[in-house]
Amino acid sequence: MSKKDLMDKLDLMFFPKSLAIIGASNVPGKWGSMITTSILGKGYKGKIFPVNPKQEIISGLKAYPRLDAIPEDIDLAILVIPARLIPDALRDCITKDIHAAVIITSGFKETGKAGAALEAEITEIAKQGDLVFIGPNTMGIASEYNDLEAIPAPMGAKEGGLGIISQSGNLGLQIMQWVAHKEIGLCFYAGTGNEALLKASDLLAYFGYRDEVKVIAMYIEGIENGSDFKKIARQVTKKKPVIALKAGRSQRGSKAAQSHTGSMAGSFAAYSAMFKQTGIIQVRTPYELLNVAGALTNLPVPQSNRVGIMSLGGGWGVIAADECEDAGLVLPDLSDDIIEDLDTQLPEFWNRSNPIDIVGEGDADLYIHILEVLARWDEIDSIIALGIVGRSSYLEDFIECQEKIDGKLFSRELKLSLLKDQLKSERRVMTEVARMQSQTKKPIVVVSLSEGGLSIVDTEYGRALSLSTPEEAVSIIAHMVNYRAYLDRA
Repeated sequence: MSKKDLMDKLDLMFFPKSLAIIGASNVPGKWGSMITTSILGKGYKGKIFPVNPKQEIISGLKAYPRLDAIPEDIDLAILVIPARLIPDALRDCITKDIHAAVIITSGFKETGKAGAALEAEITEIAKQGDLVFIGPNTMGIASEYNDLEAIPAPMGAKEGGLGIISQSGNLGLQIMQWVAHKEIGLCFYAGTGNEALLKASDLLAYFGYRDEVKVIAMYIEGIENGSDFKKIARQVTKKKPVIALKAGRSQRGSKAAQSHTGSMAGSFAAYSAMFKQTGIIQVRTPYELLNVAGALTNLPVPQSNRVGIMSLGGGWGVIAADECEDAGLVLPDLSDDIIEDLDTQLPEFWNRSNPIDIVGEGDADLYIHILEVLARWDEIDSIIALGIVGRSSYLEDFIECQEKIDGKLFSRELKLSLLKDQLKSERRVMTEVARMQSQTKKPIVVVSLSEGGLSIVDTEYGRALSLSTPEEAVSIIAHMVNYRAYLDRA
């Protein structure tokens, strides 16, 4: 199959104008019901044809007893029927001139020899019939720009630039849920399952081909054809960042991967070397995958490893400096001009070094001024700002404590006024952060005093990002810097 032919078929899969759900159901808890509900709930605007010989109406839609009873053309078939029925269902798809399918059903090579034989059979049927499919043993796909979520639980993710490829359905959906809740912005999700026909590398090529995708995040247990994957990865990473979480680095984890999707996990060290060679950004945990994907989707990539740090207090600045050194990031000494400028802004006893310790000063104008000075400084290409937002919870605790001392409650209006002023000040700071990023093309990663983890703020100048710990901020900058170094070499 040519690359163009594959891309055309994947367009049918992710941008179908019509789809059939083979095994759709009204019975709550059944996969055929969950998939149908998610598709309808997301608001897919194409034509939906439920197929079930025992039910005439499913979720308010006319149901058809057989695929060939549908009087219109179908772009995509979604199969949620028992494994033993999949071969004949695929033959029906081919007769109906359907060229793309998603096989949700499990019970194939992950179950042993008989399942592997059945998987080989359906793969051969598809190849002979010029049909491509994702799965089997997958939790589905999503295409947010097409309002399509063919998955067992509706997510309602915001449209954006992130594409997710996962060899684990439950982990993939968890990451997708985080992306939705954090409003990072999702383009596509593909749970590849057993990869009987379409491989992770095929989805990587497709996501690399689509301009809507700005960043690709992958969960990988094993890759069948390493040379194909490497070739595609090299092509894609030169155009957009690819982040990978490779599972199965331990002996136990490797065995679990084999029983999970039937994949051969292979040597973890070999995968790490391959990722480095092809420019793939490797992370170790799902939350690190989320953080780095959120940053790369929304922030500019720095031009070098030189970092400026501003900290509300000394301790976090020290920790951030230690983390930067461990990660290979450089903290240049402040220039005489910067020191002279900040001498007029900060108390006489400020430290006059990078990290800049602003010794607990709480003025938003001061934060903005120092960040502006750093952003315009030619000796650095990224900034970490520690502790300048996230005071709202501290303020609530302070009000509660003051109420105990005074023996009376603050009025609701006064509480709201105090919190509103604080939030307004922090919003202004984050808006200015976004402005500086947009103008200088330098990422500014904010570390909040709150415990909410990754948070993204939309502003008139673009998006600004905050995290909860210095080490998360440093990790993000370090991964971005390594990607920049790869681009420079490539």
